[in-house]
Amino acid sequence: MSTYIRKKGYTIGERPLVCVPVVAEKKEEILAQVRMLAGERAQMIEWRIDWFEAADDKNQVLEVLQTLQKICKSTLLLATYRSKKQGGEGILSQKCVTELLLSLAESGNADLLDAEYFELEQTQKLFQRIHESGTLIVASHHNFRETPSPEEMLGMLAQMQKSGADIVKLAVMPNRQTDVAGLLLATAQFKEQFPDTPLITMSMGSMGVVSRICGESFGSCVTFGAGVKASAPGQMGKKELAQVLQLMHQAITGGDANIYLIGFMGVGKSTVAGALRQLCGMEIIDTDEDLVQRAGMSIPEIFEKHGQETFREMETALFRELSETKNVIVSCGGGAILREENRMLMKKSGTVVQLTAEPETILERVRGDHNRPILEGRKNVPAIRALLDERREAYELARDVTVATDGRGTQDIAAEILEKIKERK
Repeated sequence: MSTYIRKKGYTIGERPLVCVPVVAEKKEEILAQVRMLAGERAQMIEWRIDWFEAADDKNQVLEVLQTLQKICKSTLLLATYRSKKQGGEGILSQKCVTELLLSLAESGNADLLDAEYFELEQTQKLFQRIHESGTLIVASHHNFRETPSPEEMLGMLAQMQKSGADIVKLAVMPNRQTDVAGLLLATAQFKEQFPDTPLITMSMGSMGVVSRICGESFGSCVTFGAGVKASAPGQMGKKELAQVLQLMHQAITGGDANIYLIGFMGVGKSTVAGALRQLCGMEIIDTDEDLVQRAGMSIPEIFEKHGQETFREMETALFRELSETKNVIVSCGGGAILREENRMLMKKSGTVVQLTAEPETILERVRGDHNRPILEGRKNVPAIRALLDERREAYELARDVTVATDGRGTQDIAAEILEKIKERK
């Protein structure tokens, strides 16, 4: 059985993650791009240090990295110094690169470090020191001229694997279509021989685009999609890449079921839905937001003008529509499970996940929110507990799985949801 790497709630080694490279010279531009990507919930960001105008100043590099890690609270941060020999902009000596990698690791501000395996010496000793900091290592090799034979590529990957790297990476340039097939063959063979080591492979250029989207079939666990600027030939745009990967996943797994998040007000359905989207790329529909948009007024206004029963009728009509959709995350209003028809429509078209939280947690989360008419005038623990008790049976009838949210990060909650859904299949 494969052993996957867990970091920041992500699973590295299963479905391919999309990594977006940041290639910019100025500090301000680097920070701006990373803020934008993190705000868009990028799964992984690669900072290409070799592009940074002060890449030869270790203190400045460490200062920028520290800021980037603060920005990337829910995004994996990969730090890379790519040499000119390997297709990058870096001109530092081997000794300086080794010292830089150790400093980056010791700072604790990189989730992953890229190390050019065949450009460095005493890699096992170096990787051991990096591991002591808790940083993951990607041992990489890039050939921008040609594609070696499948046997040679498999040998290089195996050599990097024996070094103690957490992840191995190989990127090659095809000169003919059979080169792309050779890279995919080597990828599949490595995965069969070393199922416990995640790998990243790609055939570059337009000829090799297919290798960037078929990782789930052949075993490559990360693929690179361009943000503001591509870092290598053949990179697709990050948004288009994520869409293609999602379609590939549906075709491979046959999965087209929705994920319905139910639970009391304040359990975190909306924020967890965002984390789920990061992990699996599915679109989000928030039923309350959808109904507000359709009605042209807030939920309290709907209640006041038309009454709660009319709102529930509108809600059920929406669930009838949703039951005909595929592969979306639905963040459900707190009272959606009160109607049997809603519960049946959810179960018919997806997995129903109940998020839970203690009354004290819920009160803290909704205390300043005045868009919840059911709670107005009774925002206290006893009242919340009473409402939870009233709805307990409805939740039990609706749910397929239950996940607690108290005191937990949304990425961990989302990862547990996906794991429980997988266990049900």
